[in-house]
Amino acid sequence: MTSHGWFLGSEQTRGLQFSGALELVRLLDRLATRPRWPARDVPLPIVVLRRPPGVESPLEALANRPATARGRRVAFAHVQCDESQRRLLDDVVGQLAGDVRGAARLRFPHYALVGWLLDLTLPAGVEADEEEREIAREFRQHLRRRVRMTTDGAQDLAHDFPWWIRLVIGLMPRIGLALMALLWRPATWVGEQPLGGRSRHGLYRLARAVVKERLAERHEDEVGDLLVRALLEDLRRSHRRWTLWGTGRRRTGNPWLLLEDGSWLLDAIGRARSGVRSGQSWRANPLSRPDPLLVIAAQESDEVPSTHVADALAGYHDWLRQLSRSENWVLALDTDASESARGVIGGLSELPPLRLRRALAAPLVLTLAAASLVAVPFLNHARCDEWWSVSVRSPLERVGAECIGVSADPVRHFVPDSVPSDIRPALEDVYGRIVEENRKAAARPDAITIVFLSVLTPSTANSFYALVEELRGVWVAQKTSDVPIRMLLANGGEGPGGRGLASGDIAAEKIIELAARDRSVVAVTGLSISTDTAKSVVKRLGSNALPVIGTLTSADDMAGVNEYYYQVGPNNLREARVAAYYAQSRLGVSDVAIFHSGDPSDRYSQNLAEDARLSFTERGITVSQYKSYRVASDDEGLAPASLGQGACPTSSRPGYAVFYAGRAQYLAEFLRGMNSRCQGNTPPVLASDSSTRFILEGTMAQFPNVRLDYLSFASPAAWTDCAKVPFYKVYLDVFRKTCQTLGDGRSAAAYDAMQVLAEGVRQVRRTDPGARVREGLLAGIGSIRPDNAIQGATGTIGFSASTRLPSNKAVLVLQGNTDTTSTPRLLCGELPFRADLVAGLDVDGGCPRDPR
Repeated sequence: MTSHGWFLGSEQTRGLQFSGALELVRLLDRLATRPRWPARDVPLPIVVLRRPPGVESPLEALANRPATARGRRVAFAHVQCDESQRRLLDDVVGQLAGDVRGAARLRFPHYALVGWLLDLTLPAGVEADEEEREIAREFRQHLRRRVRMTTDGAQDLAHDFPWWIRLVIGLMPRIGLALMALLWRPATWVGEQPLGGRSRHGLYRLARAVVKERLAERHEDEVGDLLVRALLEDLRRSHRRWTLWGTGRRRTGNPWLLLEDGSWLLDAIGRARSGVRSGQSWRANPLSRPDPLLVIAAQESDEVPSTHVADALAGYHDWLRQLSRSENWVLALDTDASESARGVIGGLSELPPLRLRRALAAPLVLTLAAASLVAVPFLNHARCDEWWSVSVRSPLERVGAECIGVSADPVRHFVPDSVPSDIRPALEDVYGRIVEENRKAAARPDAITIVFLSVLTPSTANSFYALVEELRGVWVAQKTSDVPIRMLLANGGEGPGGRGLASGDIAAEKIIELAARDRSVVAVTGLSISTDTAKSVVKRLGSNALPVIGTLTSADDMAGVNEYYYQVGPNNLREARVAAYYAQSRLGVSDVAIFHSGDPSDRYSQNLAEDARLSFTERGITVSQYKSYRVASDDEGLAPASLGQGACPTSSRPGYAVFYAGRAQYLAEFLRGMNSRCQGNTPPVLASDSSTRFILEGTMAQFPNVRLDYLSFASPAAWTDCAKVPFYKVYLDVFRKTCQTLGDGRSAAAYDAMQVLAEGVRQVRRTDPGARVREGLLAGIGSIRPDNAIQGATGTIGFSASTRLPSNKAVLVLQGNTDTTSTPRLLCGELPFRADLVAGLDVDGGCPRDPR
């Protein structure tokens, strides 16, 4: 053997010493290698090597090719056609069933089953009702006594059958035969094969016919074809690649059949291939179900084929193109080794051995499965999904510890472990109520979907209380609306430092993706905080034609982002004008110090402070200080306590007051600093609407010496009995509250935002009942003008055409008490049910009004 490992020398390869031998070997190597992708499988030809009489056959030399393949060897059989058809095919199967390094042994259950049928006999005199029992016994005996001679010695035929059949047949032959005929694919296939001109449609019927009608003797010409069909079907099944656990993916080489002469077998293989049905015939689609057997026959003949072996590759391509029309499975090649061709022996000696590609499918599948087991849980955790979920799209994304995006299951996604234990029941309760209303709305064909976008995972108990109030207002609107509403919750995330809506852009993209898939999504509400991210969210949603209704947003420039934004509360400019009017007319203020947040992303605080400076100046009030407090180390200003220490007045400054435009979470620190320096001369403080939760938490009990008045959009404290307001009546009955314990207007603001959307939907459907709501909703909302205003729980809502803000929206000024209650001091604007308002809240003619 040479270093290449397959060429035995010139004496052993005399049959290949003809011109074109190298091209022949290369073609056979190509046909022996299976394509990596199943879609590229093509039928294999019957390669017939014609040679003049008396010339040595090339098959002995060619047999060395698969026998010495590197890595994975190729199963092959080399037979002489001087035996009977049955013995010849048994020899072929025996050689192909031998051990092959690197691949599982080939099994031939179809062939073995047909062989059993052909050998089946029954004792004489068996009654008809005992025939099935005797056939089952014969099958059991067949499995026990039959062996096949392979290249490796005797092989038990029982290994051709699966273990469960061997077990059941051994214990209960008759039941085992019935189960095999019913459940085992090879048995079904054999039972459908025609013999004697027709099919018996069942294994037992065919077995009975073979015995009773002596089909094997009467139709000897069909027996060989049946055995060949079974042989090729076994090879197809053993090389299949479309099943999950099939061994065919690991078989990277096609088995060889080297045949000396064998004209009848070549014809039988051609008929078997042409007769295969896979929805269509070979003539209609010859590529539909090829078998993997590479047949190479050597024949002596004076007839010279049209294709010389030197043109073997071109001849193969011509044969393949014509196959569907001709059904000619033979690729005849002219070979003549009577005259040695120069250079062929040297070329053969340098030709490397047959080398098959490695089977990567199974290792790749296992690798991918293992990677999935590891990666999928991490991926789904990042998407806030179940660890086992296989969905490719998720409406959520994890940012830090928060789930950002849209969810129909808020209890699962938006109730983090950080929720205080005293708030958790209320939060889970309101989420459950919203989900239940969603279930009812889903049954209505006219239901709409609204997304509530806010900070659903805040970091403080104060913020969680505020969130519960907003969600309760949303639920009351959903419960009482004549428009069926499905409410989805979207979390914009708190972010570092409690700034709010830090991941609002991500949530907006998730809402846009949802709206593209679900046409029932018509609008977005929420946005209870004025930040740069809130402004960006409005831009993104508006650019995708989704109207947005803000609940507590008040920064002046929010209304100018785009035409798709409306809000139910007044803006900062109106609040600042009311504050300046109240300070001058009720407190006699002539000198004011304004303090605000130095956080550059807190647009609410800085905008309100600037509006306050302009409004106080317009009324002739001196602004003696205008300073910011520091939230983070890179912000402008002093610490809140230090800023408070500088707020103390001198004794020579009568009419002095403080306007606090910052956030509620820093107000207590500000007041402590002020008390520590003022020494009993603490000035009155007028705070923004952000301070509402400061009062409701009872923090004023720490500052009994401070007069704190604050602005508010609306409050149950405005009515002598708030239960006379329809919204509060429902709220108090369901959540078991009283007007005295309910001091927050957030729920009313969320309720009013939903009322605006519901009225917009009604306007669309009144105009055109068949119109799509989303396309007409913006016009429907815009039609809510001051002359046909909504009587909301937070005041009259009629939008100005130029600003898309509620005209002259109600603003309250309340004085905070140390027992979590507040005393109304001023009302600017209109509230419903005026006869039931607290005494003293009459219309003040001096209140500022919005320009027309």
